[in-house]
Amino acid sequence: MNDESGERPHDGVLGVQFETDAAMAQEMADLAGRYVARGHALEVVLDFSDASIEEADGIGLQLYEVLSREAGGAELEERRSALASELGAYFGETFIKNHGGRWGWVAATGNRLFGLRTDAGLSAFPLGRARKRLQGAQNDSLAVLYAFLLRWPETQKRRRSFGA
Repeated sequence: MNDESGERPHDGVLGVQFETDAAMAQEMADLAGRYVARGHALEVVLDFSDASIEEADGIGLQLYEVLSREAGGAELEERRSALASELGAYFGETFIKNHGGRWGWVAATGNRLFGLRTDAGLSAFPLGRARKRLQGAQNDSLAVLYAFLLRWPETQKRRRSFGA
């Protein structure tokens, strides 16, 4: 069952294997910090709050458009990829700081995909979602995915137990 976010809520819940990766988690924290600096340069405050996800999504779209006018070829693709990774990392770091979770590798039909596992047991792939969003997929808003993860019953229970 998919909802409007396109995520399949049962992936983590049904016991899909997940392997935490501390080195990649540090890289995600660094990338998120770079995204905050991009926001600061545009006089946009990205403070790792839930409310900042929508703002982060919006400036990502603006920056992606600007890149199209500034570069071309392989350089353009490299800069777009970096921007998408930073935006996805910001999303994940924000969720982890506010609601728990960890970065790592999700087992998927003979492959391993890098993503986020929430404390509620959901698997999400914010780097891929950010890439799709910046490439123009209107239905791939990071704010919608974030809201979906927050609505998941186990996330709600965790929030109540910590007074959030």
